[in-house]
Amino acid sequence: MDDSPTTGGEEGDGTAGERFSAFAKRNVLLVAVFFLSNLVTAVSTLVTAVTVLRDSRTDWHAAEYRKLRELRAGYTLEKFQKELGPPVFRTPLESGGGFVRNVYRPRQEYWVEVISNKIDAAVTYAVTSCEPSFRPAFSYGGTRVDRNVVLNQNTLADVLPADELRGQSLKVFFGGTGSSDSLVFQVYGGSGGSDYREFAWGLNDVCPQWQGKSTGRDLRVSWEQWYADHRPAEDPPAYTYVDEQVVASARALMAESVVNTYAETAVTEQMLTYYPSQIGVSRLTVQ
Repeated sequence: MDDSPTTGGEEGDGTAGERFSAFAKRNVLLVAVFFLSNLVTAVSTLVTAVTVLRDSRTDWHAAEYRKLRELRAGYTLEKFQKELGPPVFRTPLESGGGFVRNVYRPRQEYWVEVISNKIDAAVTYAVTSCEPSFRPAFSYGGTRVDRNVVLNQNTLADVLPADELRGQSLKVFFGGTGSSDSLVFQVYGGSGGSDYREFAWGLNDVCPQWQGKSTGRDLRVSWEQWYADHRPAEDPPAYTYVDEQVVASARALMAESVVNTYAETAVTEQMLTYYPSQIGVSRLTVQ
């Protein structure tokens, strides 16, 4: 009897790798089908993940836009806290009278500031965003004329129709120190045509760089130079109000300057009563 071990034919012989290699050689088509099936599954999983990520991003923006659009000056602080969470800063207004600044930061992309009165009603509502891809839209003008301003999209020159831009003014100031504000704003409304509300849009210096319509231009530097050339002679210098006689250089800057802040007042309130300097969240409060 031949007791020598047999070779190369038994199912249990060799390592698992050797057995799989032998199986693959005998079943090339089956292995190819198995490989393609796994590849299709992997690609499908990747496509699903990308779709979910895209949809979640779209849904997130839409939800925030809707939330901000539906909030209004005049609402209670309770309503703002329900939508935005608790304020991260609460400070008394410098002018006194029991008014309080309430600053919210629901997401890193934007700030909300609400100035409230003694009964916790919002006399102002302001939103600032330094994120170019975050573009909430707000209605202004009232029930008779309903218009929109879109942050990080509209420029100072194109928020108002051209026939209404004449006669409107800009509020411009650069303090020149770290403890003073830098700003460029347009204030509009206050009459029956705007339901006796006032609205403002412009550039708040909580954003370290002001976005220009053309790439590669720092509008904050450009406006600061414009202010240095045109500021009033008073000492200390007052805010500059630029009316329809505005020089061509300011109009050119308006056409380049993409707004980062929107603000509105409750009915019969005046913007400059609560915002004699910066409009919206103050850099000095949040930084």
